[in-house]
Amino acid sequence: MPRIPHLSLTIVLLLSMGVLANAQAQYQVLYSLGANGSEDGNVPAGKLVFDQQGDLYGTTEGGGANASGTVFELSPLAGGGWAESVIHSFCSQLNCADGANPAAGLILDGLGNLYGTTSSGGNNGQVCCWGTVFELSPPSAPGGVWTESVLYTFGGNTTGDGCYPEDRLTFDAAGNLYGTASQCSGTRYAAGSVFKLTPSSNGPWSETVLYRFCANGHGGCPDGAGPKAGLTFDESGNLYGTTYGGGSSGGAGRGTVYELSPNANGEWTETVLHSFGLDGSGPLSSIDLDQAGNLYGTVSYGGLGYQNCLYDCGGLFRVTKDGEGWKTSLFQFNGPNGGNPAAGIFLISQRETAFGTTRYGGTQGAGTVFELHGKTGTALYTFCSQPGCTDGSEPLAALISGKSGHLFGTTAKGGAYGQGVVFEITP
Repeated sequence: MPRIPHLSLTIVLLLSMGVLANAQAQYQVLYSLGANGSEDGNVPAGKLVFDQQGDLYGTTEGGGANASGTVFELSPLAGGGWAESVIHSFCSQLNCADGANPAAGLILDGLGNLYGTTSSGGNNGQVCCWGTVFELSPPSAPGGVWTESVLYTFGGNTTGDGCYPEDRLTFDAAGNLYGTASQCSGTRYAAGSVFKLTPSSNGPWSETVLYRFCANGHGGCPDGAGPKAGLTFDESGNLYGTTYGGGSSGGAGRGTVYELSPNANGEWTETVLHSFGLDGSGPLSSIDLDQAGNLYGTVSYGGLGYQNCLYDCGGLFRVTKDGEGWKTSLFQFNGPNGGNPAAGIFLISQRETAFGTTRYGGTQGAGTVFELHGKTGTALYTFCSQPGCTDGSEPLAALISGKSGHLFGTTAKGGAYGQGVVFEITP
């Protein structure tokens, strides 16, 4: 049974977040999905990624040629603007063997190959399919066709390897892939898992389950349940993540921050660093680390209730370690500056600054881009500020930074065609 440190609620620090009436950032929509009809895809919910040439890649959960999601590329044009192309539409194979409905963003290797997950689909000889891990290889010549390969198909309750991967993968130094599978409803593997995929010289990848949450039937799942976020390595090879539910705060099941540490025998040990309770609930974000080893993420709900939020507004948390153990503080959103974040942050630790998005809140209730510097929070932009929400609404993904230092992200809704946007913002 994993060691669960005792965390007194008295150490939780609730900070009030300041509000600026006028945003100071420059914002522009780079592309509105739907310009090419349903072929574009819709609901871009995953984090973007840049390649070395400055092209952007992302995913959509829906739309595309088969209404099951896409991978798209945005390329900057010499005269300004961006050109969009769909490089893969999912469910193009019989029984959606290539996967369907990618909810997560992508990662790149050094050769320009893209890796991601689909939350459903895959060919496992079952009526219901539990998701895939896929690779997209670039064409040998400009303008050619990308090649999709399914690296692994989950077996769900048949094999106990997990179901429904919903967030980005991560590499280790040896080229192995790590990720989470959120849950398998109605089975003894219902609480989700952490997995590793290892390449082999002859092509197939092998999967290893590093940890199954609530696998021993612990009452209330104190070790966590439902990992919907991806994983983050520290310099020592430990993995950090969050679970949407479970935890030991009075049996509330409001989620956890956990660490997985490798052992000499090849097994991994899970430690719950924090169980959420009165200080927040429902973390959907991955973990970011600063230079001192402190952990950062967001909780979707919890804290004091405010107007313009779904339930409570949620906040940004920090987990630190001192001689007495792990301690957690919460920076709470209040509605006008954002509410209910669904993603992690972009952290500049040397400046004590974090940037991120909230799904709701803001002056229009359609989400914000926020900046947190020290103890001061600012809504840099509030969505649906333009007629018809042509600027987008409900951002679900974390931000990334380009070479210019500008930030880039997506909204799941809004835009000129109501199918979401890709945007750029200059703080």
